[in-house]
Amino acid sequence: MSENSQVEAKLLLDAWKSGDLASRDKLFDLLYTELRQISAALLRAESNNSLSTGDLVNEAVLRLIQLDHIEWADKAHFLALSARAMRRVLIDHARRKGADKRRHEKVTLVTRLGDGKQDRLDLDHLEKALIRLSVIDKSKADIVELRYFGGLTLEEVGEVMGQSESTVKRQWRVARAWLLDAMRDPEESGQGEQE
Repeated sequence: MSENSQVEAKLLLDAWKSGDLASRDKLFDLLYTELRQISAALLRAESNNSLSTGDLVNEAVLRLIQLDHIEWADKAHFLALSARAMRRVLIDHARRKGADKRRHEKVTLVTRLGDGKQDRLDLDHLEKALIRLSVIDKSKADIVELRYFGGLTLEEVGEVMGQSESTVKRQWRVARAWLLDAMRDPEESGQGEQE
């Protein structure tokens, strides 16, 4: 996105925060392609998912426009929150499918983050581990969420969180190692979980 588009997105976000619904709609039009890219990345490796890329974007948009208090600072932060909304849609969808006792199919998220090899993560186990991590260290949980679900680079995560890239990189390594360890034994990682 060009610098002019970045500025335009910031102006539209500010106008939306002030209650301008026309600016909200223009913002979604401006960023629709990027929202679809995030959605496609989340859905790419899922099997047996009835959601399309457009469905996931639309569900996330519906959740975003219902927010009472808007705190995003810029385009990167908005996209991160959009990715978070898409994550919630996927998790809710996976849980609804899991409730169907006739057909229980595991929903996974495939990433290529970290050491270059492909990670295949059970979405429900990932969600439970992220909840535990957020109780222990909210900042590290946010970094994992922005990387896995938002597809943001370490630099973009730093921008969203107001931290240096090197700090984010160190926290990412620790958080990712903790998360993968917690997910090795999902039964054990669920113990002590607070609802």
